[in-house]
Amino acid sequence: MKRVAVIGGGLAGLSCAFSLKRRGVDCTVFQPEAQDQGRHNAAFYLLAPDLFRNTFQLINDLGLAGEIIPISPYAGQVYKGRIYHHRVASATGLLKFKGLNIADKVLLPRMAYLLARHASHLDFHKPEIGLQFDNETAASFVKRELSQNVLNYVAGPLISSLFFYGSDETSAWLYLILAKHMFDVRTTTVRGGIPRIAAALAKDVCVVRGQSVRHVDTDGAYFVVRDERFSDVVVAVPGDSVLSIGGIQDLLSDDDRRFFRDTRYQPVVSVQIATEHPLDGRCYAVSIPRVEKFSAATISFHDYIDPSSVPDREGRLTISGGGPNVVPARLLDELKKLYAFEPLWTKAFEWNPGMPKFPSGRYREISEFQRRQRRPGLFFCGDYFMGPLIEGAVTSGLRAAAAIQT
Repeated sequence: MKRVAVIGGGLAGLSCAFSLKRRGVDCTVFQPEAQDQGRHNAAFYLLAPDLFRNTFQLINDLGLAGEIIPISPYAGQVYKGRIYHHRVASATGLLKFKGLNIADKVLLPRMAYLLARHASHLDFHKPEIGLQFDNETAASFVKRELSQNVLNYVAGPLISSLFFYGSDETSAWLYLILAKHMFDVRTTTVRGGIPRIAAALAKDVCVVRGQSVRHVDTDGAYFVVRDERFSDVVVAVPGDSVLSIGGIQDLLSDDDRRFFRDTRYQPVVSVQIATEHPLDGRCYAVSIPRVEKFSAATISFHDYIDPSSVPDREGRLTISGGGPNVVPARLLDELKKLYAFEPLWTKAFEWNPGMPKFPSGRYREISEFQRRQRRPGLFFCGDYFMGPLIEGAVTSGLRAAAAIQT
């Protein structure tokens, strides 16, 4: 009879455990923290259902479909120190953006042509069919096919505002996936915040909190985790932490160990701020291009995204940036360059690891990892296998569950 240990209580691990329970498999999730501190707490909205299809199905399975609320599709972008607003529900919104000159705007239809031409190779859930686009960076691709200015003010901000790192360290394949879905942007959220998904999952599965797993032993065909025997183990911790679990290295090949050693993350710092009144009632988020020389990458407005989550007439927002040198005080100073305000209170969050990186060649390494055989009963999941999105975490967890033979 199957008995599964899931090491890690983030969205990937919880999704895996939820799927296993629905199939009648006994499963225990070991979460090292007493409270939920997963990186999903830094997410504020969901992208289109055709991209986030497993996430939306999971929301439906959890009984939260009635709690999905649409977000009016207006965003802002910083250009030469000022914020300009535009509608992002279609590509035509970019035609009004002041950061693009006429020559750049003329090139935008070419992006639509490239996406249509390569559509059959662009499926977020099947990166193996698009590996020809994994051979160069997003920066190189966009500069060659479009222009430096389009990179600075369209492609670059799209990557950095979602992932907090640059287009020069991102696979062109991942950028093309994003661009494909940004031509018809539909953003939504779950009433009360995205962490409700993780909370609902945790209520439905067996989670042992405050229990770090420092070692995995074997006993014949079984695994031993915290003195308990399990038929299968799913490792759902960040990829750069996998090898720190004692005993795991001994169960892997040299190639697998190299894969985990090469897994990289961008540290992320966020500051949540409450203000007497909303600072910007015109958009759900402001992106800050890297050429503006800010350490912040994006500002998200909770009062616009989900008014029910904010006290009446109060403003609430989060400013975020990524990298080893980003600190809360600097983020606050940068926000004051864009808006005049005095905070009612502030709260800083730091995630390290933060966002998994997907430089050129990484998806090829992932495909090779997934083709290799390893000890029966040992599985892995996490957004570092697909892409730094909620859908990547959820899908990898569901796939790990499906791989466990009942």
